[in-house]
Amino acid sequence: MSEIQTAHSAPQSAAGYLYQARVALVEVLRYVYADPGVEIALEKFDDVSFEKDGIALDLLQTKHHIKKVGDLSDSSVDLWKTLRIWADTTKSDPSVPRRTRFVLITTAKAPEKSAASYLRPANTNGRNPAMAESLLVSAANISKNKVLTEATASFTALTPEMRKTLVAAIEIVDSALPIADMEPLIEKRLRMIAPRGQLAHARELLEGWWWPRICRALQSKTPGAIPILEVEQKLDDIRDRFRRDALPLDMEHVDPPQGELDKLDEMLFVLQLLSIGIGGNRLQFAKRDFYRASVQRSQWVRDHLLFDGEIGRFDRSLIEEWQPRYEQMCNQISKECEENVIREAGNKLYGWVETEARFPLRDTESRFLNVGSYHILSDDLRVGWRPNYNAIFESSNNGISDDK
Repeated sequence: MSEIQTAHSAPQSAAGYLYQARVALVEVLRYVYADPGVEIALEKFDDVSFEKDGIALDLLQTKHHIKKVGDLSDSSVDLWKTLRIWADTTKSDPSVPRRTRFVLITTAKAPEKSAASYLRPANTNGRNPAMAESLLVSAANISKNKVLTEATASFTALTPEMRKTLVAAIEIVDSALPIADMEPLIEKRLRMIAPRGQLAHARELLEGWWWPRICRALQSKTPGAIPILEVEQKLDDIRDRFRRDALPLDMEHVDPPQGELDKLDEMLFVLQLLSIGIGGNRLQFAKRDFYRASVQRSQWVRDHLLFDGEIGRFDRSLIEEWQPRYEQMCNQISKECEENVIREAGNKLYGWVETEARFPLRDTESRFLNVGSYHILSDDLRVGWRPNYNAIFESSNNGISDDK
């Protein structure tokens, strides 16, 4: 094969395999919550197969074309290669077409009045398996294409009754969406799982699980099947993430890059902490919590997981919990107090935030969210750790250094 041929065929082949896996996901969503005994496999009985107790229910062939439309006429190579596989299956066990659906899913379009056009799914107009079988036999008898010789021979070698039974079991889904355009189809089948505005996020979560799971199945010593129950469990997990009273904590264990933390050194919440003698690891932990909480809160907003005013009410609850403790601290500090006394009092107040201040946002309660949110409020000068903090830190240029 020439370098030019290799360059063109590699993307086509890669897209074909990825298409196969994505079609499998679309089709598996038809089975969920219907029959817990069903399993799905790739490259076992066919490109994609659905089985129960080792018996195939659906056998799917997929054909994906890049840039060109693809041929699905009565002499189509794609069509006849598929028919050969199914004819051989039928010859080995004539009972298979009576219990199994044979499906060809292709981005190609079937010409009108072609055999493929008469084999579109039963819910479409114009399906006529008898006409399709007659056209296919005629095409096989007149074909001069050596590439199709074995395929046409396998088909015509079947008895008339076997051919009729096979063709009646075939469904051809033509003009299927190409791999890059399948997101809306997957999202449509997830509309009962996720709320309005969250379908894309739900699809990303599902596909993020699906691709590694398919890889593990393909790497099995024998082609591995994926129980439909596994898919159902994942869908249940995704549904739980989108419950009104649940918020995903994606940042809970994230370690920010040190470079990102270093950028926070001049922020007011850091200067406030330095002013009461917080440094070393405690300061690093504070910057980490600020980063985690800021990114998490922004992500919830982008994903439309927060309701109107919800984060504002959470912040007000944090402030109201801080207010009496702050006033107690201020009442205990006289104007004549030494700086070390002020720092000690502020340190105690901030220590409450570090170890005790845990308030839920809906039913989500997390240390990093509470501590980090207090730092967000501190950076806005809505809370502070020493008397008159507003006047002291009204400008970032007036912050108190660590050695004051």
